[in-house]
Amino acid sequence: MRFAYALQHLTTVLFTIFGGTNVSAQVLENNALMSKTLSVETQLTPDSAKKDTSKTVKKLEVGQLPASSDALDSKVDYQASDSMRFDMKSKKIYLYGNADVKYDKIHLTADYIEINWGNNVVHAEGRPDSTGKIKGEPVFDEGSQTFNADKIDYNFKSKKGKISGVFTKQGDGFLHGEQVKKNEKDEFYVKNGKYTTCDLPDHPHFFINASKIKVIPNDKIVSGPANLVIEDVPTPLVVPFGLFPNSTTRKSGILFPQYGDSPALGFFLTDGGYYFGINDYIDASIRGDIYSRGSWGVKSGISYNNRYHYNGNLDLRYSNILQGDPELLGSRISKDFFVNWKHNQDAKARPNSRFSASVQAGTSNYNALNSQNTATIVANTFQSSISYYKSFVKLPININVSAGHSQNTATKIITLSAPEFQLNTNRLFPAKRKKVVGTERWYEKIGVTYTMQSRNSITIADSLIGRPGWLSKFNNGVQHTLPISTSMQVLKYFTVTPSVNFLMRNYFSSIDKQFDTTSNSILIDTLRQFKTLAEYNLSTTVSTRVYSFLKLGKNTIRNVMNPQLSFRLQPDFGTQRQLIDPSTNSVLQLWSPFEQGLYGQPTVGRQGTIGFNVNNNIEGKFKSKRDTTGTGLKKVVILDALNFGTSYNLAADSLNWAPINIAARTKLFKKLDVVYSSNYDFYAINPTNNLRVNKFQLNETGQLLRMLSSSLALTTSLTSKKKTTKTTQKGTPEELAGIARNPFNYYDFDIPWRLNLSYIYGITASGNELKRNQILNFNGDVSITQKWKLGFNSGYDFKQREFTFTSIDIVRDLHCWEMRFNWIPFGFRKSYSFTIQVKSAMLQDLKLNRRRQWFDLQDQ
Repeated sequence: MRFAYALQHLTTVLFTIFGGTNVSAQVLENNALMSKTLSVETQLTPDSAKKDTSKTVKKLEVGQLPASSDALDSKVDYQASDSMRFDMKSKKIYLYGNADVKYDKIHLTADYIEINWGNNVVHAEGRPDSTGKIKGEPVFDEGSQTFNADKIDYNFKSKKGKISGVFTKQGDGFLHGEQVKKNEKDEFYVKNGKYTTCDLPDHPHFFINASKIKVIPNDKIVSGPANLVIEDVPTPLVVPFGLFPNSTTRKSGILFPQYGDSPALGFFLTDGGYYFGINDYIDASIRGDIYSRGSWGVKSGISYNNRYHYNGNLDLRYSNILQGDPELLGSRISKDFFVNWKHNQDAKARPNSRFSASVQAGTSNYNALNSQNTATIVANTFQSSISYYKSFVKLPININVSAGHSQNTATKIITLSAPEFQLNTNRLFPAKRKKVVGTERWYEKIGVTYTMQSRNSITIADSLIGRPGWLSKFNNGVQHTLPISTSMQVLKYFTVTPSVNFLMRNYFSSIDKQFDTTSNSILIDTLRQFKTLAEYNLSTTVSTRVYSFLKLGKNTIRNVMNPQLSFRLQPDFGTQRQLIDPSTNSVLQLWSPFEQGLYGQPTVGRQGTIGFNVNNNIEGKFKSKRDTTGTGLKKVVILDALNFGTSYNLAADSLNWAPINIAARTKLFKKLDVVYSSNYDFYAINPTNNLRVNKFQLNETGQLLRMLSSSLALTTSLTSKKKTTKTTQKGTPEELAGIARNPFNYYDFDIPWRLNLSYIYGITASGNELKRNQILNFNGDVSITQKWKLGFNSGYDFKQREFTFTSIDIVRDLHCWEMRFNWIPFGFRKSYSFTIQVKSAMLQDLKLNRRRQWFDLQDQ
């Protein structure tokens, strides 16, 4: 038997020597091989030679030989790039240089591996190189777990092992252990262990140190007495035991608060609470704020994501802010709330229907008192929309049911619309032949569409919502539109688009006005009655495109002009009446019973309007300075757009000309965006009431036009170098999607500096008086060193001669930690906060730091 066993291994070695330069990957099933060898040895004995050799041959077939009781469950593959030595006496195999052993789901690599077939134990360790440095340290893979270690001993049969100097990833953290024992349940018992989220294998920046740790895969990590160590310095933070989640699935846990000081609100703890990891599709959190001077707040959030179907989040926030000293006069409590809800449906989930929601609603003072985000603070309007869209495959129609909301925090006026219903038809061509023969005829291009809209709406002060009788103030109505149009080419270069438009409105109420001489006031009575009024108009638009060129040597400037001439004809459908003062028999005003209609009143006055619009795009091709041949031309956009527009009403008896609109847009030096717009009137105004009069401004003042408004906006974004797209294998898909949606919420340490500038200059006419406003906004960040970043956000109002909302951030990148100092130097939100916190491993890889500000309501 020994002779056959040695012969088998000698054959393997000889094959390796003569068959190739590398040691082959020999598959060895130890106990089964011994059974096969035993059969061969028995066959060579004299007694066995007398027996039927056909039966003996059957025993030699693979799969027919009985395995011994201690046989392994799977085959063992092993190889080495340097050399392989067999010790027949001790039943050991020694692998040198890039040794590799595979067994079932286990994959072990090291510079040196020793396999003992006597007890099924494999030993692996690294070896010193010429400098004495250990190389090729063992790496042990089993399923989804990977271990780096100094030494590994593992029993294939019992699946137990002993590991020295281990480093492995467990969940979102990393485990270091001086001595580790593994049992058959894949549980690990660690002696002198360290648990950290820092991914440095040799010297983590921080860790939780414990003498005993038990690791239960995909469940939890339990430790005995432990304390926090930062930069090898033990801290006084000691716990009698530790319990850490160890799973890639969501886990619930405590959200630690941030602390700071506000002169207006006192010392505070904010954003502390609890996170609920419900399942892979939904999670929730509840957070709270508390201030030493009596203010407090609470906020809850729910996020959900069913991939390839829908995703969204819901945030509910409430604050109780005490302003001033409660023991002194003038103090007041502001109780405010805000709701944020976003719901998105994947376009491929249900192609013929879609549900979406975008809700931003709350009290007027919430953001002013609770938010630090500049855009949120200065915004004075909020809008919401919830809608369901459905199209029908077999019918050329689609419907949309929605509810909406708009809110102005300055005027405190809210408009609610619920419900809204809209039905649309696809464009139909009733004269089109089913089977087209020859060219298409002009009448076959006539298309018809139909739209029906209905709405129930109210505009009311926010303080009146919920008061008795407020629901009776809703206004409602229905509108039908039926446009019939076509398009044709005339004289080869002109496009003519004639159309006939029908409009019908359904009113569910009207008004009646009377002048009361006793109170000297106008009385308005609402009449609940159904009325239907219709109107129509005819219009035609003629457009073309004109190209013009200007040659300047080898350079060329091209202007693409798109002039449009339109004509609109409509009778007078007005329903206006005169309100007369009986005492003087004078006309006080003109009014319509339907002027408060949801879709407006019928059009007043005849219209025979001619419209003029000219759109221009100016580009140039110039000699490139980089081209040494002198033939290369560089394309430059001079003006993206330069547009003019006005109209003239032939049917009006006065004020025939409409104001002229001018708009321009371009980009200078590939960096500076320039947007200009203005409105001018041909007519003068009455200085007593600021109303237009039928007198040209040129005749009254000598000026061709009278300015109504004008604005100029300059914006640019400057960086020290071009931003590159970053990738990482770390982090969940939800975390990566959050960074993609909100890139400006993170600092990029790879860019030394970044500066965003915005300058807005505006003029608005109030009578003959012009009011001017100009504001400069700027924000950015500067890398003082590779690890220090200074961020700023501010602006200056030249009219008020003061700085706008200003904040300064100082961030220190500590690899797996971040240190942040936030300072608001002036204003009601004047405050500072200091934070040191652990970053996720994903952000270490991206070299990005989360912008966390102490008044932020959520991390997104």
